[in-house]
Amino acid sequence: MNCWPLESANLSECFQPTFDLIDSWRVPGARTAKVHYNAKGWIVHTVANVWGFTSAPEHPAFGMYMGVGAWLCQPVWEHYAFTGDREYLKSAYPVMKESAEFYLDWLVKHPKTGKLVSGPSTSPEHEYIAADGQRGWLCMGPSMDQQQIRDLFGNVIEAASELGIDDAFVGRVRDARAQLAGPQIGSDGRLMEWPEEFKDSENGGHRHLSHLFGLYPGSQITPRGTPELAAAARKSLEVRLANGASGCEWSSAWTINLFARLLDAEKAHEYILWHLNRMIAPNMFDLCGGPFQIDGNFGYTAGVCKMLLQSQERAEDGGQKSEVGRKGAEFVLSLLPALPKAWPSGSVKGLKARGGFEVDMTWNEGKVASLTVKSTLGKRCRIRSATPLKMEEGWFKASVKPIDANVIDFDTKAGKTYTLAALPGNFKSTN
Repeated sequence: MNCWPLESANLSECFQPTFDLIDSWRVPGARTAKVHYNAKGWIVHTVANVWGFTSAPEHPAFGMYMGVGAWLCQPVWEHYAFTGDREYLKSAYPVMKESAEFYLDWLVKHPKTGKLVSGPSTSPEHEYIAADGQRGWLCMGPSMDQQQIRDLFGNVIEAASELGIDDAFVGRVRDARAQLAGPQIGSDGRLMEWPEEFKDSENGGHRHLSHLFGLYPGSQITPRGTPELAAAARKSLEVRLANGASGCEWSSAWTINLFARLLDAEKAHEYILWHLNRMIAPNMFDLCGGPFQIDGNFGYTAGVCKMLLQSQERAEDGGQKSEVGRKGAEFVLSLLPALPKAWPSGSVKGLKARGGFEVDMTWNEGKVASLTVKSTLGKRCRIRSATPLKMEEGWFKASVKPIDANVIDFDTKAGKTYTLAALPGNFKSTN
């Protein structure tokens, strides 16, 4: 969570120490993978530290959470998605590849479904009640593991494509990804946290939102691309919140981001107020886990950025598809995707989007008034805006099928800045 705002808030250079730390775990993590699991690649667990401790800690509720390596590799890829730094990607690819090697060895076929599942593993710190009344943590294929491994495999495939690599290993990753057990919706309409509909030991109020990783910080679940899964994720979130899940600062910060990804501006704003009024002290220290735990501050910052600008969806089919692994599918910049009524007018400078774009923007009465986009990589720019826009040099018609708003796209040159303004009157995009 401490890394969540780095790219979108245009602080990409601050990621390097985190990358160095993750990279430093490859050697001790490889020993842990071999000794503990007789697997290739590297793995760390929930209490890894700067001295190279990578083994599982003492309690299965959190010690046997097996998705840590995959989660760590997500910001490793995201740094490239935002910056397009190919020299960095050359050093980052081995980190992601070796993490994927571990999961290729770790995954097994479920005897009933034939799908690949991770396990034994947990949904971190959350206890379930089995049909016979026993309480447990371990299972095969918890949702968080499955979503994070899918995310990792997709990023490895795309990183390899960017580097011109298409070897036998990439083929194995591609095949395994296609066989992974995916998100399931329970009989109550919620996104399932475990592979079976176990009873929740805390009646839905657990502070962790682990099984919603695919919505955020992942991007496998989107309102436009996977509406049924998005609705199930929303119901899971609502049940959690109704039963007290927002009682930790990092949990309430995560909630802001989740509602922003669900495009629910008012709920995102509601939890911004909750976070500021209940989770943050007058000196701006957050209040969970003792006198200070900084992830809530950074998670909050990321949430605000996502309310103003999102770029995780792909240009294919108007941004409907968010699955990775298709080189050339540009990211769509979505302007003010979750702007609440409480922020009718405002401005922001220097927000960053995937694909190498920096955005300055003003808005009035909830609509974009002006927009400046700097292209750092020279990629094609695609913008979704509920406010019709025009280029200062002339008109641009939408070349992507609109879903629920106007989408324009245009070629850019690296280092050039493009200025757009709200188009007066009505504007209709062409199908």
